[in-house]
Amino acid sequence: MIASMCLALALYHEARGEPHYGQLMVARVIVNRVQSKNFPDSICDVVMQPRQFSFVRDGKFPNPKDESSWHSSKVLAAEIVKDVRVLPYSIADHYHTVKISPVWNKDLYKVTRVGRHIFYSRHHPYAFLGKIRPKSRPEALVKPEQFAFMRWFGLL
Repeated sequence: MIASMCLALALYHEARGEPHYGQLMVARVIVNRVQSKNFPDSICDVVMQPRQFSFVRDGKFPNPKDESSWHSSKVLAAEIVKDVRVLPYSIADHYHTVKISPVWNKDLYKVTRVGRHIFYSRHHPYAFLGKIRPKSRPEALVKPEQFAFMRWFGLL
């Protein structure tokens, strides 16, 4: 539930105006980071990592104001946390909006553009080398101590 809320906040603030596929790609970047050794190993830690997402400032984030978009983000995030296989396959682990040109994108490989976001990867997007559905780690999306927190509140 906590992972779902963190993902919902990211989807709301980063991709609420994007087409559905664009929202899925933003979530794919977050999940790819969770599964990478180069980033924290939970959705909340990835989303709250300093200077990674523009809506997070000093570990704080604005409250959602558009109830309809917030509800849609929560529903989509819950579906993704339940089964990450709903996400499209992509090696993207970074993205930015087309309105900016960050200095960090010079060291990355462009993967694709979806809506108003451009997606990048640290790894060269070679011809397809792996499985279509790589083994997912849904149990790794939430840290064990977060389950204890949820049990304490009677959510599990």
